[in-house]
Amino acid sequence: MRVWEGVVLEEQIIRAKALYPFDNLRGSISKGKSNIYGALGEVIIHDLCERNNTPANLNSTYDYDLIIDNKYKVDVKTKRTTVKPKPHYLCSISSFNTRQECDFYFFLRVTEDLTKYYLLGYKKKKDFFNEATFNKKGTEDVNGWLFKDDCYNLEISHLQSFNHLYPSH
Repeated sequence: MRVWEGVVLEEQIIRAKALYPFDNLRGSISKGKSNIYGALGEVIIHDLCERNNTPANLNSTYDYDLIIDNKYKVDVKTKRTTVKPKPHYLCSISSFNTRQECDFYFFLRVTEDLTKYYLLGYKKKKDFFNEATFNKKGTEDVNGWLFKDDCYNLEISHLQSFNHLYPSH
């Protein structure tokens, strides 16, 4: 499992800010406070695909954020971070989002200061929910953090690597 690190470009931040002019996404665990991180994750995935000659259309809906290679519906899940993610860190999907009609979940972390991103990996939707652990709102995770909503969690180490997005590495 390889986590890729990249630098966030100023123009990516500008494009991300233009994606969501509203304050709160329905079902958002952070009540809209992390919209910029989510939007930036979508822009980063779009740009990485395009850089590698894979068509990617930003088509943000409740069900998915991008259509990649003209056929795969992908929902991008991005968390903000202050540290480089470790393999045992969790990737989360709110129980509110289990009905999304997507093919894959892509997971990223973006630093709080919006300067770096970490491309963690991806999982087919059905595989994510088959392998993830369910956690109730208010229960404590392994790091002492309280879950703000019912959600499913899977360690980064259980994701597929994004090697195809980084062919030159």
